[in-house]
Parts: sequence; C-alpha cells; structure tokens
Amino acid sequence: MISQTTHFPGLTPERLYHAFLSAEDHAAMTADGRQHVAYQRPNGSPADGPQAGDRLLAFGQPASDGTVEYRLTARLLDLVPGERIVMTWRSAAWEAAVSAAPAATDSVVVLRFAPAIAGAEIRLDQVGVPLYEAYLPETGERGPLESIVNTHWHILYWEPMRQYLSPAR
Repeated sequence: MISQTTHFPGLTPERLYHAFLSAEDHAAMTADGRQHVAYQRPNGSPADGPQAGDRLLAFGQPASDGTVEYRLTARLLDLVPGERIVMTWRSAAWEAAVSAAPAATDSVVVLRFAPAIAGAEIRLDQVGVPLYEAYLPETGERGPLESIVNTHWHILYWEPMRQYLSPAR
C-alpha cells in the first residue's frame, strides 16, 4: 500500500480538486507540463466536467500514426467535490514486469483534499499496485513496481503541481 500526504501552501482543497479534474490543468501540472490529458465518457466521447464512470487518460504522447498513446488510464469511481476522488488506476509501468507476468488488475487510488495550516493537502492511498520487479527503460529504473510508483507520485505529480499551482506564479 502507498500512503502519502503532500502539502500545498496558499491553495485550497477545492483548487486542488478542480485542477486534478481539469484536463488542461492536469496536463500543465504533471511531469513536464506538455503531456496530453483527456477525460472520456464510458462511450468514448470527450467528458467536459468529469463525473463518476468517466475515464482519465494521462501522460499522452503523439504516436507515429497521429493518435495519442496514453501511459496512464484510470476510471473515476466516486467524486465528492472539493473533498475526494476515488479511481481505478494503471500505468504503462504495469507492463514493465521482469519478474512475473504483467498484472491484469488495476490499483485503486483515493485522493482526499483537506485544509491544512497555510494551505491545503492531498492525502493519497493506493492499494493493489503489483509487487513484482519492473524495469523502465526510459528512466533506467529497476525495482519493485510499488516502490517506483511511490516515487513517481512525487516526481510526476506533487513537485510539478506545487510549481504550477504556486500562488506566487
């Protein structure tokens, strides 16, 4: 299980919640800020204003055929505005297994947004990350997938989010 609490000075829980569910903000506030993000209804049509049942597609890069290949897929299970997002979650790293066959199941992520001293915080709990060893050739990382995912929340989300959403920006 992965559990983390990350603080965001000068922000509100509502701002963090809405940024996570905005395709524009989500793309701008993760990784290098240039990844494609989309929310889709169950029928595949674009979702303007995501709701439970919609899919999140993130960390997208253009493929040679002009389509976008996404490295993260999630399904929104429960949304409590300004307070909580519950979703299934799976990244391309699942397929990077070197010590076992890639897991067929997704993990579950719960993000809780709460006031904190001088700002807000996001509490993350993630269960069901496969325990096998993985190798990510694009970064050279090799180790337990759960450990890699735990680190990537900081590298790909929390630090870029803090920079993008900084009130001084």
